Amino acid sequence: MNIDEFEAFKIARIAAHDRGWQWRPPFWISLDEGEWRVHAESECVVRISAQTGDLVLQLGFVDPLIAMAAAKEYALKNDLSWKPAFSLCLTAEGWDVGACQSQFGGQTNIYVSQHGEVIRHQINPK
Repeated sequence: MNIDEFEAFKIARIAAHDRGWQWRPPFWISLDEGEWRVHAESECVVRISAQTGDLVLQLGFVDPLIAMAAAKEYALKNDLSWKPAFSLCLTAEGWDVGACQSQFGGQTNIYVSQHGEVIRHQINPK
């Protein structure tokens, strides 16, 4: 059974409701590597197998304080900027920890997996 974008959206809407998530527009629906990913304005993402229509269970994410500590340790070891203002955004792969967010250019983003390990980093050039 392959499901289309309409069925994926219906499944995602029900899953979000069952999880107690706020579910409001705008919505973004994409198909990537055999999974429908339905995003809502509230940054909730429901992942659905395009082949079976089953929800793709996501592992629990590490506590944001642990992610921030891992990002700071990584920044200091790799001589990256680490100063206020900070941001923490939950993505499909884990936490995006941002530092230096109030400057014009030079912002640092460190991506921490759901297991608390740094995946990569990115620096916005000045």
